[in-house]
Amino acid sequence: MHRFEETWRSGDRRGFVIECSSGTYVRSLIAELGDAYCLELRRTRIGSFDVGDASQERLIGLDEALGFLPAVRLDEETATRAAHGRRLTDVPDLPDLRPGAVARLLDDGGLIALAQVEDESGQLRPIVGFRG
Repeated sequence: MHRFEETWRSGDRRGFVIECSSGTYVRSLIAELGDAYCLELRRTRIGSFDVGDASQERLIGLDEALGFLPAVRLDEETATRAAHGRRLTDVPDLPDLRPGAVARLLDDGGLIALAQVEDESGQLRPIVGFRG
Protein backbone atom coordinates (compact mmCIF):
# COMPACT_ATOMS: atom_id res chain seq x y z
CA MET A 1 0.00 0.00 0.00
CA HIS A 2 1.47 3.32 -1.06
CA ARG A 3 -1.33 5.69 -0.05
CA PHE A 4 -4.73 5.42 1.68
CA GLU A 5 -6.15 8.90 2.18
CA GLU A 6 -9.63 10.12 3.09
CA THR A 7 -10.49 12.96 0.71
CA TRP A 8 -14.02 13.88 1.82
CA ARG A 9 -16.72 13.03 4.36
CA SER A 10 -20.48 13.64 4.26
CA GLY A 11 -22.54 12.01 7.01
CA ASP A 12 -21.88 8.28 6.85
CA ARG A 13 -20.21 8.49 3.44
CA ARG A 14 -16.51 8.98 2.75
CA GLY A 15 -14.24 9.22 -0.24
CA PHE A 16 -10.72 7.83 -0.42
CA VAL A 17 -7.74 7.95 -2.74
CA ILE A 18 -5.84 4.67 -2.67
CA GLU A 19 -2.52 4.05 -4.38
CA CYS A 20 -1.67 0.37 -4.31
CA SER A 21 0.15 -2.33 -6.22
CA SER A 22 -1.54 -4.63 -8.70
CA GLY A 23 -3.31 -7.50 -7.02
CA THR A 24 -4.63 -5.38 -4.15
CA TYR A 25 -8.32 -6.03 -3.69
CA VAL A 26 -9.61 -2.53 -2.88
CA ARG A 27 -13.13 -3.65 -1.96
CA SER A 28 -11.60 -5.86 0.77
CA LEU A 29 -9.64 -2.89 2.11
CA ILE A 30 -12.85 -0.89 2.42
CA ALA A 31 -14.64 -3.81 4.10
CA GLU A 32 -11.85 -3.87 6.72
CA LEU A 33 -13.04 -0.44 7.88
CA GLY A 34 -15.90 -2.18 9.70
CA ASP A 35 -19.50 -1.59 8.71
CA ALA A 36 -18.50 -0.34 5.28
CA TYR A 37 -18.93 -1.21 1.62
CA CYS A 38 -17.70 0.16 -1.66
CA LEU A 39 -20.42 2.11 -3.49
CA GLU A 40 -18.22 3.25 -6.37
CA LEU A 41 -14.73 2.31 -7.53
CA ARG A 42 -12.74 4.02 -10.25
CA ARG A 43 -9.27 3.02 -11.41
CA THR A 44 -7.37 6.12 -12.52
CA ARG A 45 -3.91 4.73 -13.20
CA ILE A 46 -2.25 1.49 -14.24
CA GLY A 47 1.53 1.70 -14.33
CA SER A 48 2.46 4.63 -16.56
CA PHE A 49 -1.06 4.84 -18.04
CA ASP A 50 -3.29 7.53 -16.55
CA VAL A 51 -7.03 7.94 -17.16
CA GLY A 52 -6.37 11.64 -17.81
CA ASP A 53 -4.53 10.67 -20.99
CA ALA A 54 -7.36 8.46 -22.27
CA SER A 55 -9.09 11.21 -24.20
CA GLN A 56 -6.02 11.86 -26.31
CA GLU A 57 -5.95 10.19 -29.71
CA ARG A 58 -2.60 8.54 -29.23
CA LEU A 59 -1.55 5.12 -30.37
CA ILE A 60 1.44 3.48 -28.78
CA GLY A 61 3.40 0.47 -29.89
CA LEU A 62 3.09 -2.89 -28.21
CA ASP A 63 6.63 -2.72 -26.83
CA GLU A 64 5.88 0.63 -25.16
CA ALA A 65 2.59 -0.68 -23.77
CA LEU A 66 4.45 -3.63 -22.24
CA GLY A 67 7.38 -1.47 -21.13
CA PHE A 68 6.62 -2.10 -17.45
CA LEU A 69 7.83 -5.69 -17.91
CA PRO A 70 11.57 -6.40 -17.63
CA ALA A 71 13.39 -6.79 -20.95
CA VAL A 72 15.68 -9.66 -21.92
CA ARG A 73 17.88 -9.08 -24.98
CA LEU A 74 18.59 -12.14 -27.10
CA ASP A 75 21.19 -12.94 -29.74
CA GLU A 76 20.01 -13.99 -33.21
CA GLU A 77 20.09 -17.76 -32.60
CA THR A 78 18.30 -17.59 -29.24
CA ALA A 79 15.77 -15.13 -30.68
CA THR A 80 14.91 -17.61 -33.44
CA ARG A 81 14.30 -20.36 -30.87
CA ALA A 82 12.12 -18.03 -28.78
CA ALA A 83 10.10 -16.97 -31.86
CA HIS A 84 9.29 -20.65 -32.42
CA GLY A 85 8.15 -21.11 -28.81
CA ARG A 86 11.16 -23.14 -27.63
CA ARG A 87 12.26 -23.01 -23.99
CA LEU A 88 15.41 -20.99 -23.39
CA THR A 89 17.97 -22.38 -20.98
CA ASP A 90 21.11 -20.49 -21.93
CA VAL A 91 20.25 -16.80 -21.82
CA PRO A 92 23.27 -14.66 -20.87
CA ASP A 93 22.75 -11.49 -18.79
CA LEU A 94 19.35 -12.64 -17.57
CA PRO A 95 17.97 -10.09 -15.10
CA ASP A 96 17.25 -11.33 -11.58
CA LEU A 97 13.68 -12.58 -12.02
CA ARG A 98 11.72 -14.78 -9.64
CA PRO A 99 9.96 -17.95 -10.87
CA GLY A 100 6.62 -17.06 -12.43
CA ALA A 101 7.75 -13.57 -13.49
CA VAL A 102 7.05 -12.49 -17.07
CA ALA A 103 9.59 -10.68 -19.24
CA ARG A 104 9.73 -9.22 -22.76
CA LEU A 105 12.09 -11.02 -25.14
CA LEU A 106 13.77 -8.61 -27.57
CA ASP A 107 16.35 -8.65 -30.33
CA ASP A 108 17.60 -6.02 -32.76
CA GLY A 109 14.27 -6.26 -34.61
CA GLY A 110 12.19 -5.52 -31.51
CA LEU A 111 9.68 -7.53 -29.52
CA ILE A 112 9.71 -11.30 -30.09
CA ALA A 113 7.61 -12.76 -27.29
CA LEU A 114 6.64 -12.67 -23.65
CA ALA A 115 8.22 -15.41 -21.57
CA GLN A 116 7.72 -16.73 -18.08
CA VAL A 117 10.56 -17.74 -15.77
CA GLU A 118 10.09 -21.45 -15.10
CA ASP A 119 12.15 -22.04 -11.95
CA GLU A 120 15.23 -20.94 -10.02
CA SER A 121 17.46 -22.04 -12.91
CA GLY A 122 16.15 -19.07 -14.91
CA GLN A 123 14.74 -21.18 -17.74
CA LEU A 124 12.40 -19.05 -19.88
CA ARG A 125 9.26 -20.43 -21.52
CA PRO A 126 7.69 -18.25 -24.24
CA ILE A 127 3.98 -17.83 -23.46
CA VAL A 128 2.88 -15.24 -26.06
CA GLY A 129 4.62 -14.98 -29.42
CA PHE A 130 4.66 -11.93 -31.68
CA ARG A 131 6.92 -13.35 -34.42
CA GLY A 132 7.13 -16.78 -35.94
